This record gives sequence, C-alpha cells and structure tokens, in this order.
Amino acid sequence: MGGKAKRLPQIDFSRVVPSAPGGKAWSDVRGEVMKALSTFGCFEAQYPALTPQLRAELFDGAVRPLFALPADAKRRNYYGADRPFHGYLGDIPGFPGYESLAIVDATKDDSVRDFAGLMWPDAGDNNDGFCGTVGEAARRIFEVEEAVRRMVMEGLGMAKHHDALSASMWHLFRMAEYKAPNAAEKVVRYGAHQDTNWLSVVCQHEVAGLEMQSRDGDWIVVEPSPTSLVFMVGNALRAWTNDRLYAPFHRITVAGDVARYSAMLFSVPSYKVQVADELVDDEHPPRFKPHDNNDFVCFCVSEEGARHQDKLKAFCGV
Repeated sequence: MGGKAKRLPQIDFSRVVPSAPGGKAWSDVRGEVMKALSTFGCFEAQYPALTPQLRAELFDGAVRPLFALPADAKRRNYYGADRPFHGYLGDIPGFPGYESLAIVDATKDDSVRDFAGLMWPDAGDNNDGFCGTVGEAARRIFEVEEAVRRMVMEGLGMAKHHDALSASMWHLFRMAEYKAPNAAEKVVRYGAHQDTNWLSVVCQHEVAGLEMQSRDGDWIVVEPSPTSLVFMVGNALRAWTNDRLYAPFHRITVAGDVARYSAMLFSVPSYKVQVADELVDDEHPPRFKPHDNNDFVCFCVSEEGARHQDKLKAFCGV
C-alpha cells in the first residue's frame, strides 16, 4: 500500500492581525513559521482575508482578460534589458506554454493604473475595475507577507532590523498563465528553480501545478485552495540569514485541458545583500559574500548561471 501523500506545513493565520503584531496568537504562529522555513523553506498559509470572492474577481475578471490581449500589447510590460524579471515573460526557450506579466509596486494605485494604461491605452475609466481588483488583491497578499517578514526577524532575534530592511525593499506582483497541454500526462511549464528574492507568496487558482521539492528530493504537489497562500524563502533571505533558512526548489507542471493561472508577490531587496553580523559565529561562519541582488538575478539568467543548480553558491559562495 502507498504511503500518505506529503503536504507542506499548514499554518492558520486567521487569528493573526497583520497590522497588530504581538500577543499569543502572533507568537504561536511565529514559532510555526520559523520551524517551517528552517526545515521545508515553505509553508501553506490559511488566510481567509483574501476572500474567495476577491480571488475570483482577480483571476476571472482581471487575469484571464489580460492574457487574452495580443502579444504586442503584453510586450509593452518592459522595464529594460538590465531588469530581466521585472516585466513580461513569454516565448522563453525551455519554457513552452508559459507567459507572465508583472507590476512593480502593485500595492500602489498609481503603479497599477500605469500598468493598465499600457495594456489598454484607450480604455480610460474602463480600467477602474481591473485596477481596483488587482490593487486590492496585491495589498491583501502584501499585508500578510509583511507580517511573515516581521515574524522571521523576530524569530531570528533580529527584530531591530525589520524597519530598515522593509524601507529598502520593493515588491513585484506577477500574474502568470500556463497553457493546458490537452493531455493526461503532466508536462513541465516552468522547470525546477529557487527564487532569487526575499520571500515569495503564491496564490493559485483552481488548477494544480505548483510542486515543491523537499530536502530529501520528493516532489510535493500543492493543491489549490480558495483560502490559502504558499510562502517560500528566496535566495536573498537565505543569504542574509547565513543559510539558516532554506530556499526550496519548486516547479510548475500541468496536465489536462484547462489553463492554469496564478498570482505571485515577491519582496525584493534594493540594498546590498550580506550576511547579518549577528548570524555569524564559530558554528556558522559566513557562507556568502556581499552582493547586489540584481547582479545575482542577471547571473541566474546568463549562460554561466544556467550551468549551476545552486546559483547562489556559484555566484557568491565563500
């Protein structure tokens, strides 16, 4: 008989008020977060404040119409060659059937409105529905992501660094489509990788596809839920914590005849990433050299970076 399918750690945030840190519920959840990120590098958060209704409005009312636009319109989502992951991604060799668009600082109304103006330049006020839905969804995800970042700093005994780090961080909100293969057998739409940023939050919509790899190499399928979000550590946070937190490999696979959609929020440092002094001792010597995160991103998409599985270690490992 087969064993029980593995699941990510499940953490209930329904009793946590992100804007009011502290108290027993906060402390209890913080302990679960630190355990999950130290061992798995990820967890599934039950967060009903991002309601099923808002999710439906996001994916059915905003994201699907976005990907129905002509390719030329989507390519206007561009931030320059030196910002390879900031905007539109599509027609990438090795990533068939994958397409995504992104908004820098989507928690700000002006950023969402500017993006909508690029996609639908003649729509005028007709963009209000898209802007309201996307902005509200991004803010809901951001508020719990910020709470988790604060919990991580507290859990490491580094709470004094939270405000300064947060002030020097920006967020990218990415919406993705993974085309259906029209086949029963799974196909890989986005291969195994670690994220480059601080924390990643994934909101899945109806169709499964996200798979997380455990430390022992097993792939764990994360089924979509109308009330959950998936958190994972990126390599920037791994580096800053001197390898105390684990950045998991993950991939996207799809099957069947229905396209998969997801939305992701990435917290990204705009400062030099270097191991915190307090996290270095005789048992934990420095593991990584100080580096610029965008330089690391560019290395990851280079021919040299593609040759390495652990790109962080190859780029700045001691």
